[in-house]
Amino acid sequence: MPFSWYSSALAALLVAASHAAAQGPGRVKYDVRVIAPRAGAESVVVAHGRISGPEETRLRLELLTDEARLDALLAVLGQGDTVELSGGFHRRLAAGRSSRGLPLWEVDDYHRSVRLSLGGTALLYPFGAARPGRRPPLWLAITVTRDRVAGDTRPLESVVVFDSTVHVRMEAVVHPHRAAVRVTLLRGDSSSAPKLLDMVTDGPSKLVTFVLGRNQAATLDIALLSSGPALDPADSTLARDADIVCLRVVDPSVEEPPHVRCGRVNNVARTLPLSDRDTIVTTFSWPVPR
Repeated sequence: MPFSWYSSALAALLVAASHAAAQGPGRVKYDVRVIAPRAGAESVVVAHGRISGPEETRLRLELLTDEARLDALLAVLGQGDTVELSGGFHRRLAAGRSSRGLPLWEVDDYHRSVRLSLGGTALLYPFGAARPGRRPPLWLAITVTRDRVAGDTRPLESVVVFDSTVHVRMEAVVHPHRAAVRVTLLRGDSSSAPKLLDMVTDGPSKLVTFVLGRNQAATLDIALLSSGPALDPADSTLARDADIVCLRVVDPSVEEPPHVRCGRVNNVARTLPLSDRDTIVTTFSWPVPR
């Protein structure tokens, strides 16, 4: 059952006194340090990540230790000298064991936000802030900046973990408004030349003709769709389907429902059977920057 944060400890999103000059729209960057206490030292960085992408890029974060787990989705909102760092969090903490010796967990879902200057640093204590006799197992220092990089639509991720006892995962979350779609038609032992289509999600479809050998050809109606809302509430909260798109293929020569194949924009080939003889092979990737 969800439980509330301690009013002054677990809810703390503290802004460090750091300031950077205002920057215009372009590319947002998250610089994340995962920090842990150590004997004989005040603290140590156990992981460091850099996530960047276009303005709408969000940061999906996963932290896992033996006694705690955090899943979070962070976003930067607003323009100008200051922005709002907002996040949705799902946290699980070890709460002892049952009479049968089974582990018990406390689960909490919540949202937090803080305003900070571009270049400023927000300190996030998802497992509780320090108090007498207790130091939190992990906390985060997140710095947000912007760069003017016109036309670059590809998100970039870089994560380095220095402590193998802590599982850390960081991902850039961007909903693709466009995608480079590579499509090949297979028919028996024949294969068409691949077609590379620059398509807009939920935009107009395209009639594409595939040539197989000297006397065989097929024209298909192809569209790129967004994946639609996630069915699982947790997946929706963490935007796990944000980079999923769907290929819809219609054969105008036959009366049958559209064929649909969904996948992530990760350049991995996927097959879509159209009939007993025809199969589409497609990959989705980020388009060339305009």
